[in-house]
Amino acid sequence: MNQVAEAYNLKAALEWNRLAKDAYHTLEFDVTMHYLSRHLPPTGLVLDAGGGPGRYSLALCRQGYDVVLYDLSPGNIELARANFAAEPPEVQAHLRQTVVGDICNITCYPDGSFDSVLCLGGPLTHIPEAADRERAVAELVRVAKPGGVVAIAVVGYLAVLRDGMEHWNDDLVKPSFQKLIATGEDFGPTHTIWHFFRADEIRQLAETTGLRTLDIVGCQGLSAGTEEATNRLAEEPEKWAVWKQVIFDTANIPAVADMAEHILYIGQK
Repeated sequence: MNQVAEAYNLKAALEWNRLAKDAYHTLEFDVTMHYLSRHLPPTGLVLDAGGGPGRYSLALCRQGYDVVLYDLSPGNIELARANFAAEPPEVQAHLRQTVVGDICNITCYPDGSFDSVLCLGGPLTHIPEAADRERAVAELVRVAKPGGVVAIAVVGYLAVLRDGMEHWNDDLVKPSFQKLIATGEDFGPTHTIWHFFRADEIRQLAETTGLRTLDIVGCQGLSAGTEEATNRLAEEPEKWAVWKQVIFDTANIPAVADMAEHILYIGQK
């Protein structure tokens, strides 16, 4: 996890810009916020665990939620603080804390501390051991109040296989790719093992901790894997508006969710 933290320290600005770099990448943020708006209570204290440089924290604070931003990377937390410093005082007031910490161990907060708990963008994907992933989800659920909403996003296994076919197909015959096919594990850009998820895997993991499933969503929706075509379509605002509505309406169809680059699970404690 130290390697992961150091990697994000070096690329905090890239992570901040990732969800806004083009129309295709904004879908992950927009779809996530669309489905959160369906399930989060109208107000309350939210833990943004593994929240990176705070793009979701900032959006929620602007909507009037009180937020604790908790992330493994000091670089991410530092950038989040700088971004919040440019906000109006009434937005800054909703950011209750910024904390450096590991989602596998949130013992600084008692049981039931938060009305809602988020773990977005894919932090669980950086945890290679199944027992540690189980511990992390159990911690996220523990600090949620009874009846609270817990939302967890992971990187999709099928999307990684699809990208391998398109972008690094020379690897298809290598033992490392055979391991990816068999286990969902591969070396990521941080040079640590990543674990990629099927939609049903994250559902089962969440439900074993006592969550009741509310939604499972593909954050890129029907645009998953079509970055170039999506960005072209976004150049025509009228068509783009229609297409985004199609994505919002179909992103929680099981087949769509399972093929997405980021899969969003939403459950209730």
